[in-house]
Amino acid sequence: MSAPDQQPKLGPSWVPQNAATPPEWKQPPSPKPGMPKAAKITLGIFGGLVLIGGCNAIITGGKGTDSTPTLAAKPAPAPTVTVTVTQTVAAAAAPAVTVTAAAAPAEPAKEPAPAPGDSFAGSGTYLVGDDIQPGTYKTAGPGSLGHCYWERDKDSSGGFDSIIANDNLTGQGVVTIKSSDKVFKTTGCQAWVKAK
Repeated sequence: MSAPDQQPKLGPSWVPQNAATPPEWKQPPSPKPGMPKAAKITLGIFGGLVLIGGCNAIITGGKGTDSTPTLAAKPAPAPTVTVTVTQTVAAAAAPAVTVTAAAAPAEPAKEPAPAPGDSFAGSGTYLVGDDIQPGTYKTAGPGSLGHCYWERDKDSSGGFDSIIANDNLTGQGVVTIKSSDKVFKTTGCQAWVKAK
């Protein structure tokens, strides 16, 4: 028997199974064990640092923090750009300011292909019928380079088997370009002039 000042504990152990449990007898849910907020922040910062380090390793190819790229791309030629900026100042006495950026130096002009006619330059690749006309041409021989090479081709593939005829001249030379030829190549020669 219990002491008079002790009251019996009320709870689910003595309540019949079919009886409804009053709300005051229900135990509050026990808190789920969780991670302290400070630990979550620390873990987030650590995860971010690991992610940044992994990205850096991918970018640098696993070579530490060296910022040298692993692939070297051939630099594209700088485009020629001229920029003109005009700014009008609100004050009536101030003139408009114009700034012009310096343009990149232009490449030297290449010698244009001659129009079909009676002569053409001693260095170049010419399409027969478009750039030059079939016929017999002569040259005075090597130009300033000291050599003179010519070649007649059956197509424009540039392969060894496309050559119909060729020669290295040390002096004057004569070549007959046929209408069946597709390409005529010449290097280091003086101008070719059509024979009359």
